[in-house]
Amino acid sequence: MQPDRFARGRVLMEQSRYDLAATEITARLADAPDDPEGYILLALCQHFASRPAALETARRAVELAPDDSRAHLAVSLAEAKRGNLAEAEAAVRRAIELNSWNAGYFGQLAAVHIAQYRWADALAAADEGLAFDPDDEVCLNNRAVALTNLGRRDEAARTLDGTLEKHPEDAFTHANRGWTLLHENEPKQAVGHFREALRLDPNSAWAKRGMLEALRARSWFYRRVLQFTLWMSRFPPRVQLGLTLGLIALVWVLDGLGRWMPAAEPVFTLLVFGYAAFVAVNWFAKHVTNVLLLFDRDGRVLLDRTEKWVSVVCVGLLAAVLLLAAAAAVTRSLQAVGVAVFVFLAAVHFASVMNIPPGRYRWYGMAASVLVVGLFSWERVERMALLGELAVLEKMADEHDQRTRMFNNSDPHLKSRQIARNAQRMIDRVQGLPDPPDPPDPEQEAHDRRERELLRERRELEAGFRRLKSRGEGVNTLQTVAAFLSIGGLVLHTRLTARAQRVRFE
Repeated sequence: MQPDRFARGRVLMEQSRYDLAATEITARLADAPDDPEGYILLALCQHFASRPAALETARRAVELAPDDSRAHLAVSLAEAKRGNLAEAEAAVRRAIELNSWNAGYFGQLAAVHIAQYRWADALAAADEGLAFDPDDEVCLNNRAVALTNLGRRDEAARTLDGTLEKHPEDAFTHANRGWTLLHENEPKQAVGHFREALRLDPNSAWAKRGMLEALRARSWFYRRVLQFTLWMSRFPPRVQLGLTLGLIALVWVLDGLGRWMPAAEPVFTLLVFGYAAFVAVNWFAKHVTNVLLLFDRDGRVLLDRTEKWVSVVCVGLLAAVLLLAAAAAVTRSLQAVGVAVFVFLAAVHFASVMNIPPGRYRWYGMAASVLVVGLFSWERVERMALLGELAVLEKMADEHDQRTRMFNNSDPHLKSRQIARNAQRMIDRVQGLPDPPDPPDPEQEAHDRRERELLRERRELEAGFRRLKSRGEGVNTLQTVAAFLSIGGLVLHTRLTARAQRVRFE
């Protein structure tokens, strides 16, 4: 009975019916609970079926058979799926130590290096495996991935074309060829390979993602964005983050230089707005093209429900930003500019949060975004209130200046008479005559009283401007804090996305 179940499990594994195979192997293990062969096969079934128990099963296999290279390979596969790349590399290296002529082990080592963005090491590992088996599909595919990211696209294309000649029914190779064609900026040819990959394996997430990118890339606009994204994907996440933060720091420097060098401010402002447009294009190009794909038969099938409504919402928010920006340009309204910035920020955070897989990590990201957007809301409300008070104060200052001009021009002879009296008083003092008492002058008294009122109003206006300046500095500080928190929130979303994807297999 045991050999029959064991053989049936192997057959089901060859047919990619991993859940059924796991059921057969588990039944066999019930009769032989310490059989390492059963744990190795069960771990592989659980891995390919994306079951969280794969790692625990693989470790049990290693306990029962520490010198069996396949048990260490199973551990490497399970660790890699969880994102534990250092542990995955150590496990597959141990498998190679135990069986150094198995090309598949070098293919797994190449896959781990690819996940680590170590393209040259991945190429070396794949070539070492191909030295043992020139037809190993895993090594050939990983070799092509490494060559593509090293910029050696022609070699990658030759490798995959040769692989497809020998294995024309391999879905992963077709998907891989499609991605190399995307790197070559050939989306139309890539569609054919992705379509074939999905025909062979309708559940291939790698092929589905590539197909969507190829369909989006039919647009000239998105094709440029995709080329930049593929170029950035060659770098490790830390390098990508460093480049992003470096560009943000450069924008802050340019903004500061524009204030310090008023003559060059238009140039620096243009560069800052250019960067903002660049960010907007990279954040929302996918959602714009997703909305266009809703009118395409393949696009409607490939996009899931969440992708559809998220893209519609993002495009709606982006349209609101453009309308507000146009209104600000026509009316020169600073309030419209502030609202446009706020809506843009909300759209960016919304799109970023929805990239996190559903679950508690998305709620964590949502809480962080609510905090950031709430802080920006407070800053926008304070700034608009400040601008409103400034407009009132400036109007009062204009009215004060107008009254002052009218006051100075009200009686041009009054000042002349005052000068004449002062001159006569000085002459009388030189001649030794006592100062005569000033005769009552109602006009002069009214003049002096009005002058004192204008001086008081001026002091009150100056005090009001000082208060607004102080509040403005506080609002600017709040804006800076909110901006840094916003960047931190987006970085946090990236980490939460990776963590949410990893926790599925824990």
